[in-house]
Amino acid sequence: MPSLDFSRKLNAARQRLAGGSSAGVFRGMATLAFGSGLAKIIGLLSIQVLTRIYSPEHFGILSIFAAMLLILTPLMTLRYELAVPLPSKNGAAMTLMAVSAALLILMTLILGTTLWLAGPALLNMASMEAITPYRGLLVLALFLTGLYEVLQIWAVRRRAYPIIARTQLQQSVVGAIAKIGLGIAGLMPLGLMAGHVLGACAGMVALIRAFRGDVERFWRHVTLKRAWCMLKHYRSFPAYRLPAQLLQIFSSQSPLLMTAAIYDAGTTGQLGLALMMLALPMNLLGYTTSKAYYAEIASLGKKRPADIRAVTYSVIKRLFALSIAPALLLLAFGEDAFAFAFGAQWALAGELAAILAIYLLFQFIHAPASHLLSLFECQRLLLMLNAQRTVLTVACFTAAHFLVWPITSVILLYSVTLSAHYLFSLLMSLRVIPR
Repeated sequence: MPSLDFSRKLNAARQRLAGGSSAGVFRGMATLAFGSGLAKIIGLLSIQVLTRIYSPEHFGILSIFAAMLLILTPLMTLRYELAVPLPSKNGAAMTLMAVSAALLILMTLILGTTLWLAGPALLNMASMEAITPYRGLLVLALFLTGLYEVLQIWAVRRRAYPIIARTQLQQSVVGAIAKIGLGIAGLMPLGLMAGHVLGACAGMVALIRAFRGDVERFWRHVTLKRAWCMLKHYRSFPAYRLPAQLLQIFSSQSPLLMTAAIYDAGTTGQLGLALMMLALPMNLLGYTTSKAYYAEIASLGKKRPADIRAVTYSVIKRLFALSIAPALLLLAFGEDAFAFAFGAQWALAGELAAILAIYLLFQFIHAPASHLLSLFECQRLLLMLNAQRTVLTVACFTAAHFLVWPITSVILLYSVTLSAHYLFSLLMSLRVIPR
């Protein structure tokens, strides 16, 4: 009987801990979602002004610039910064910060030299010659974006969600004002790209000020020997996490790229609007929850699998409850909603968004659980799962090309296939928690 009582007390304590941790995740999520939501609203409102200042050609150059930034940013730190929340001691985490910062400087020099010497030829080969005059600005943007990610991951470790939310809002406000002001001044299309760089700077100032004390307190723990140990211990991040993220970027962009190759520009635009609108709730809830969840499970540590399992199941249940109603509403009324909001000419975008709502639900509940692979150092599995997603995505659109399917049919196949992929990935992620 005493042992039974002890077991009950232990289970009760775990449940209270799990409840507190999951509540912390959702408090963090609410804070991040509020800041990110305001930032997105400001961005959407600014588009109404920017489209009256800049031409479609200018936005085309910005799209190429943003695509290059998206592809090259993971290379800047080889993804070592993603390991910062994992060490139990702040000194080890600060050493990882130093390693990430050193890699950022080194990669900036390497990429900067490469783009300066061979940039025109390389960009011409990739059909991106439009940004050749702005390759210096691209290098600066890569450095600042990488630096922001390094500083932000320390904020995630410290669970400083209000500061992260504030920096996101500052980035959006400063970026929008800069783009509008530089456009009015006649700096086109430079104003669009320079505005992005200035926005990144605005976000970093608050992070640097907030964590200056942490650097002063823990910097004494940083040594070359410890840095070398961190490089070896977390080598799975550049070996597996980096290519996994590159595959993720490719698979997320490939539906639009392959639609442009198979269908006409109008169809591509319809799918582009559908994907852009679906990205808003994913960014507000899915990715913000992921950051808060990663911070919580990293603070628990991988030696407490029972607590991590309880927190994970609680977060998945709450995310499912939050996302089921919007997904069903979009599935039922997506076409009419888009036609009402954007005009009858965008009805197809609403129909595609309704079909994509099928997999959006599974993407929501999968997003946080994928961080389990980082905590338990299963980066190889993450690479395999992202490779699977890439192959499935390409297979769906290749089938559409050979079978001459309409866009609605291929998007239905893509949505169902991605739903199965995310469900499988969720189950595989949960299996890495030791029993």
